[in-house]
Amino acid sequence: MRKLHTAYKVFDAAAAICIAVLIVWAAYAKFGGEFGSVLIAASLVLGGLVCSFLCDVLHEAGHLLFGKICNFSFNSVRVGFVKIYKKDGYIRVTAKELPESVAGATEMLPRNSEKLYPRFLWTVAGGLLFSFLAFAALFACFLFYRRLPFAVFALTCTGLPYAFHLFFYNLLPLDNDSLFTDGAIFWGLLHRDASYRTAVNILAVEGYLNEGLAPAEIDAELYFGLPQLPEDDINFIILTSYRLMYYLDADDKAKAVAACERLESLMEYVPEYYEKDIASDILFCECSLKRDAALAESMYPALATHLLREDTLASHRILAAYELYVNGDKTAALSHVNEAQKKAETHQIPGLVKYEKKLLARIRGDIVR
Repeated sequence: MRKLHTAYKVFDAAAAICIAVLIVWAAYAKFGGEFGSVLIAASLVLGGLVCSFLCDVLHEAGHLLFGKICNFSFNSVRVGFVKIYKKDGYIRVTAKELPESVAGATEMLPRNSEKLYPRFLWTVAGGLLFSFLAFAALFACFLFYRRLPFAVFALTCTGLPYAFHLFFYNLLPLDNDSLFTDGAIFWGLLHRDASYRTAVNILAVEGYLNEGLAPAEIDAELYFGLPQLPEDDINFIILTSYRLMYYLDADDKAKAVAACERLESLMEYVPEYYEKDIASDILFCECSLKRDAALAESMYPALATHLLREDTLASHRILAAYELYVNGDKTAALSHVNEAQKKAETHQIPGLVKYEKKLLARIRGDIVR
């Protein structure tokens, strides 16, 4: 299978390069007599960058539109360095680097847990459909390139190599550094693959959280009634983090510690995209449950900036735990608890609010004691 995946990637790269060469040849053959070589080259590069960016935007727009139709709520979307996300009830924009192998990403949460399989399938398919439409439109432009003025050619046909790559690569069942392509998710859902059955269970948990259930109030079968997955499978890693949340909410310290230690053993497989969030959950357990101050202090410098920049309900809860249980600073801990309480007032997921308030109440109780 690995050799087949490599062959897919080689074909994808070779085809995109061939299309790019064909575009450059057509540009000089059609417009070489009207414009200088330097102007043509600069226009092709600039036009290709703009059109490729728009292809990424259109791909993520497909996920957003179909997700909205399928009753998912918007959480965030990233294209390149641009991140648009919902926070404290407002839409915000920032610049945030994505892993090198990922051009864009859309995060949507189910509003409820009904009929998640078809809803998730259509949401994934939305990006593929919009990428196909972009590729088809740009291919049509290239077929009639002799009728196009140079500016239109530079802003459309130059995006064809990337549009081909975006559609073809996402259609295939591949992985990007443990992050699966749309095609991998789409075909996995169709075949009811164990990994994607797990992904749907994770979505079901998120749906119930949106309905107002705390993690431990959700049917335990969604967390534990699943086939065994390889430990480097991203859905297994995410499920393990949800199991940790379940145990924390149930106040089952022993099992929460075991889940935390399991997460620690999986960190070598965690993709960069999730690394800091999962490491932050581990930091919370080291502070509040295991009380391993030395390990917490060694972890904190790599996560401090991330937690402060995130400025969320969960990040302030983790910072409060660090200040109280590691630094012994009750004033700083209480400040973070109060800030987290403010964040809870505008948080969009009622089940998570119940969960976070429960953990905050424990920290506040320890401050008092």
